[in-house]
Amino acid sequence: MSFSYEIKDILCKTEYICPGCRRAELAGFFSFPAKLRSNATHYLCSGEVISKRIAAAVNEELGISAVADRRRILLGNGAAEKLQSALSSDAIINDCCAMAYVRGAFLTSGSVSDPEKAYHIEFATASFDEAQKMIRLLEDVGLTPRGARRRGKLVVYIKESAQIAELIGLISGGMAGLEIFSAQIEKELKSSAQRRVNCDSANLKKQTKASVKQLMAIRKIKKAGEWGRLPKTLREMGSIRLENPDLSLEELGTLLDPPIGKSGVNHRLKRIIEFADEC
Repeated sequence: MSFSYEIKDILCKTEYICPGCRRAELAGFFSFPAKLRSNATHYLCSGEVISKRIAAAVNEELGISAVADRRRILLGNGAAEKLQSALSSDAIINDCCAMAYVRGAFLTSGSVSDPEKAYHIEFATASFDEAQKMIRLLEDVGLTPRGARRRGKLVVYIKESAQIAELIGLISGGMAGLEIFSAQIEKELKSSAQRRVNCDSANLKKQTKASVKQLMAIRKIKKAGEWGRLPKTLREMGSIRLENPDLSLEELGTLLDPPIGKSGVNHRLKRIIEFADEC
């Protein structure tokens, strides 16, 4: 199983945050690669777990006949036309729906490289409008995607490791971002004898999980336009975490002026998370 499919497998276990997320995910799945056609009878998926999730969502959300057949989604007579009509309007209602749309697009036309080898995530489509829409959605959460044309397709991609991890974390509710962060931090550990001594595998997983949660909280506050309401000390702490997603609490503390200890850093990051929960 490829690393990209492993991530998709995790994404298919992601719960819908609000009632609109399921429809938004369907819109991303069927609309982004510009393959939603009224006369289609089946759609190919890269795996059975994906076909089952999407077919179930079509049945439950839209009441349209759809059956998962291994790597295909089979539609009944006239179902494709109904599906096209149901997803023709803007399905993005809330911020969580935007990430659900991105998740759907990734499930059908996305791929991510194994971070042990390279840092690269991309979405491929034949539609200029959908490519531009994807770029706007990613920019809205503070990411910096790029666009390119390759073999007749438009590709939206990101190559920065921390941004890839953050994006995967956002569309998986924090579940799959750990895979990227873990690989990223482990690569750092291999080049640092001190970190190899001080971090064991269990601590590494705990550290990466906490980092994803902190980054998501920071992005949520910024997206809500509430960043300025945080005390200066918390804004400083949040900015440093954002710039250094792979550092431990002790290392983050040394970057503050004046430096503070691990417990102080942990306290400030917890306050940021608590504030985000209220946004």
